[in-house]
Amino acid sequence: MTKSKISSKVVRARSLAVYELEKIFDYVRSIDPELEPDQAIVLTAYILSDLPKLFQQNPSLVDRVKGIAANMKLKRRHPLN
Repeated sequence: MTKSKISSKVVRARSLAVYELEKIFDYVRSIDPELEPDQAIVLTAYILSDLPKLFQQNPSLVDRVKGIAANMKLKRRHPLN
């Protein structure tokens, strides 16, 4: 099996995602500082797994995500704007 080359854009996007995930992890630990790091990571994973339900219950969040996605696609099509 050969590895496909990952673009630098994807690498930067993944790095940003990990950075933001660490901020969520830190926030979870601030809610309950007695959690061990592994427990806080598991709780963070649980929170992430519940995000689809949160979006379903809050259509305004879905609309916000759609708006951000549309803006990102627009910038991709018109990079100078």
